[in-house]
Amino acid sequence: MAEVSIPLPMERALRVSSVHPAVRDVRFVERHEDGSVWAELDVEQELPSTWRAAGVSPSGVKAIETVTIRFPADFPRGSPRAFLRPDFDRAHPHLLPVPASLGLPPQPCVVQAYPSELIQARGFSGYVDQLADWLDKAAMVELNNPRHGWEPVRRDHIDDELILDPDEIRRLATPEGECAVVRTQYLRFGPASGPVTMRVALHTEERVDPASAGCGEEKVTDRVRRGQGAALVISAPDRDGSPFVVDVPVPENVATVEDLVRRADWFGCRADLEAKLAYIGMLLANGSFGAGPLPVIFLVRRPFNLIGSQSSIEICPYLLDLRPNEDLLRGKGDVRLCSVRDDVSVPLLSRASGYDAGASRRRWVLLGCGSVGSKIAVHLARMGMGPRDVCDRSVMSPHNYARHALLPEPGVRGGMPGYKADALGRALSAFRQEPVARVCDAEELWSTTESRADLSGCDLVLHTTGSSLLREIISTQAWDGRPRFGEAHLLGAGTVAYAAFEGPSSNPSLSDLAAESYRIVANDRDLRGQVFSAEAQAIDIGQGCGALTFPMPDDRLATFAAGLSHTVLRRLTAEAEPATGSIHLGRILEDGLSQSWTSVDVEPWTVVAGDAASVRISPRVNAEIRAAIAARPGVETGGVIVGRYSQVGDNFQVVDLLPAPSDSVFTAERFVLGVKGLRQSVQRLLEDSGGSLYVLGTWHNHLAPSGPSMLDAATAACLALRQFFPALMLIAHPEGYSFLTAEVGGTVPAEARGHAAE
Repeated sequence: MAEVSIPLPMERALRVSSVHPAVRDVRFVERHEDGSVWAELDVEQELPSTWRAAGVSPSGVKAIETVTIRFPADFPRGSPRAFLRPDFDRAHPHLLPVPASLGLPPQPCVVQAYPSELIQARGFSGYVDQLADWLDKAAMVELNNPRHGWEPVRRDHIDDELILDPDEIRRLATPEGECAVVRTQYLRFGPASGPVTMRVALHTEERVDPASAGCGEEKVTDRVRRGQGAALVISAPDRDGSPFVVDVPVPENVATVEDLVRRADWFGCRADLEAKLAYIGMLLANGSFGAGPLPVIFLVRRPFNLIGSQSSIEICPYLLDLRPNEDLLRGKGDVRLCSVRDDVSVPLLSRASGYDAGASRRRWVLLGCGSVGSKIAVHLARMGMGPRDVCDRSVMSPHNYARHALLPEPGVRGGMPGYKADALGRALSAFRQEPVARVCDAEELWSTTESRADLSGCDLVLHTTGSSLLREIISTQAWDGRPRFGEAHLLGAGTVAYAAFEGPSSNPSLSDLAAESYRIVANDRDLRGQVFSAEAQAIDIGQGCGALTFPMPDDRLATFAAGLSHTVLRRLTAEAEPATGSIHLGRILEDGLSQSWTSVDVEPWTVVAGDAASVRISPRVNAEIRAAIAARPGVETGGVIVGRYSQVGDNFQVVDLLPAPSDSVFTAERFVLGVKGLRQSVQRLLEDSGGSLYVLGTWHNHLAPSGPSMLDAATAACLALRQFFPALMLIAHPEGYSFLTAEVGGTVPAEARGHAAE
C-alpha cells in the first residue's frame, strides 16, 4: 500500500481501516484525474449462525459486503462517500437520495451530518464503526424500528421550503382519503432569469377551488416576487377498514411528474393525484389557473411514529413550478424537492426552547404592558407560554420605544398609535398566542362577580407596573377561588431586579413580601446602596413634557427581564402549587455584565386580626419572639418591633425586632423597655433601610393568655403621641398574640384591640 502514490491522509485512513475488527480486507482501486482516491473495504456482518451458513441474511445483506469508498481530493476537509454493490436492495431505509437517472450504486446514510465532522471528532475509525453498524442493522432489519421511531425520507438536495403546521395538515388525512386543495402564499427568490428558490406557506384551514383560486404574483424587488396560489394535500383511503400503511421505505428519487405519479401509486393515492393534476393542467392551459408554484404533499401512514414525533403520518412534499403551457396536461414537467418547516405554533416554540408545554398552556394574566411587562410576555411567548390576558390602560408613546419589547411601525409617526395592551396583544398573536387585550384599570379585573370568576381560572396574575399602591390594593383582595398574584419590576435605577410570588391564600401577600424584601436589602450593604439611594428623574420627552422614571439603557433592562421571565416560568411550570411565597432579587455586579440572583422562600405569616386593623408577623420574627421568651422563663420580656404600616390594608407588617436595651426591666409582673442606645439603633435602622422600615411600636409577653392591660393601654397612648401613624403594642402569650393600637386623632388617642392564636 505504501508503494502507491496517494496523499498521506488517505493512506492513513486505509491503514486505520485495515486494522478495524469488522474489516476483512482493504484494497486500493485507483486514483482519478480529479484527485479522488477509490478503495474497497470488505466488511463482515455479525449474522446469526443459520444465516451465516447461507452467507446472506433474509434482508439480502451478505456475510461480507464489499463497500467502495471515494476519498475526495480535499480529504479530510471533504467528506468520503460510501457505495454499496449495485444490486444491493434499495428498499432499505437510510439510503442517500440519489436520482436513478445518475446510475450510481446505493449509498448508505451512515451519519446524519457531514462524515468529515464525524471523522474530525472520532477519527476515520469512527466512520468505519458507523458503516459497519449500518450494515449490521440492515442485515437485522433494524434501521427502522419502533423503539427509535420511523426515519423520514432523507433529502440531501433541497430546492424549496414549505411552511406549515404539521398538526393541522395531518388532520387532513381522513379514512376516506382525498386530494384537498388549500390556499398558499409564497415568495420567489432569485433573478428574473436564472435559478430560484421558493418559500411557500400553506393555509390548511382555507380550501379553494382551482378554477377560482386567484393565483398570481407581483414584483417586490429585482430579486423577490410574492404571490398566492394553491397546494394539493393527498392521503390514501383506508383499505378493508384499516388505514393504508406504507411500511417499506424507498429512497428519494422523484425528479419528474412521471416519477411523482409513480410515487403516488406507491402511496396508494395515484387516482386522486392524476385527476387533480389533469384538472389543473386543463385550467393552466386555458389561462384559468395562474402559473406559479404548486406544492404536492403526500400524507403517508407509517407502521409506527416518526422519530421525535407523536404521529405516524409522514409529510412527503414536492413542488411543481408551473408554466403557462400544456406540459402538465400531457403529464410532463420537472418536480422540485422541498423541506418542511413548521409554522410558528406553540408546540414548535416549546420544542425549540427545550421546554415541553404539555397538552395545554397555563393561563396567566399580565398587569402592565410597559417595558418590563412586555419583555416578560415576549420571552415567555417565545417558549409557547405567553399570557392569556394583557391589561393596561395607557397608550404607547414615542419614548416607550427606548426600552419596550415592541418595535415602532415603519412609516408611522409616533411609532405605533393606540393602547399598550392592544399593541402587545397584536404582537403576541404573531406567536399564535392570541391574548385578550384589556384596556382598563387593573381593579376592573376583579370588580364584579363575573370578572372575579373569570380570573379565578388563572394560574398566576403578574403585576409589572411597579406601582406600590396597586400592590397594596392587590394584597387586600380576597374571594373564593382567588388566583395567586406575583410581581416583577426593577429597583435602584435599574440596577436590581425584583420578583415575588404570593403564598397560599395570599399568605404571605405581595405587600408582606415587599416588606420582607426591604429587610433583606437593608441587611446587604451593596444592595441597600443601590436600592435606597436611587431616585427617579424627570426625563424630557418633549417640549414642556417629562416622564418621571429611571434613565437606563435597554440592554440592562433586557438582561434583567430574562431572569425575571425565568422566575415566572419556573412558577408556572411547578409540578405542584408551592406551599410558600418567594422573593427573588437579581443584581448587576461590578463588571457591568455578570449577575447574581438570590431566592428566598417565605413561609406563611402569623395573622392577628382585630376589629379593624390586623397584625401580620413574619415567621422569622415569630420564631425570635418565642426564643426570647424561652430565654427568660417566668418573667415578662420584650423589645421594639420593626416593619411597615399599610394604610390601604390597615395592617401592620412586622419583619424585624430591635432587642431590648440593656437598661430594660424584666419581672414577673411587667416589662419596662429601657432607652439606652435605643435612639442610635432606630437611627441606624432608618438609614440602612432608606426609611422603608421603621419602628411600629413595642412587644412584650404575658405569662398567661390575656389581652392588653390598662398599663398596656396607657403605654400605647404614650407611644401614639410620638408618631404620625397608629402605634402598635403587640402582646405574646402562650396561646398566640393579642395587640393594641393607638393613634392621635386631634388630642385623644384612639384604641383598637385584637386577639388571635398562632
